Amino acid sequence: MLTATMAVGLALTACGSDPEDTANAVTPAPEASEEINRALSFQAETTWGEEFDGESLDQVSAVLWFWSADCVECVPQAPLVLAAADNHDDIEFHGVAGRGEPDDLLDFEMTHGLDAMTNVIDADGLIWAGFGVISPPTLVFISPDGTHTTVPGAMTEHELEIAISEELG
Repeated sequence: MLTATMAVGLALTACGSDPEDTANAVTPAPEASEEINRALSFQAETTWGEEFDGESLDQVSAVLWFWSADCVECVPQAPLVLAAADNHDDIEFHGVAGRGEPDDLLDFEMTHGLDAMTNVIDADGLIWAGFGVISPPTLVFISPDGTHTTVPGAMTEHELEIAISEELG
């Protein structure tokens, strides 16, 4: 039931939001540590067929970038996320791909240079749901103290750097 509800929600909101509206529409509030532990309780396959354990992100600074192969806003967002990853060696950056066939996701990854970071496939939408992600692009900032902030919509390079600084210090 959750998967069906989420699929409808994703279909209705996919890539249809104005980045300026969505990036500022949410007043991020850190989630309780128990919530992040529940959200990190996943295992998924990467686009390269390897296993990824979400609990490996416990007690680290991390940024999860939620994207899909059919997301028009994700195309210009990809190089910004990669640049931020290059600028912040102390923060783990990972992609969470959803709403697509594995071959399409891998093609998008290769076309846009996302193979420079680990990208997991969220085949059933449970990782997206665990972090409250409705549509791509969305960024989730995970702090070592067990809190996270979910920010929907595309960001500029400057907005992304501010968010990293504010959320992950």
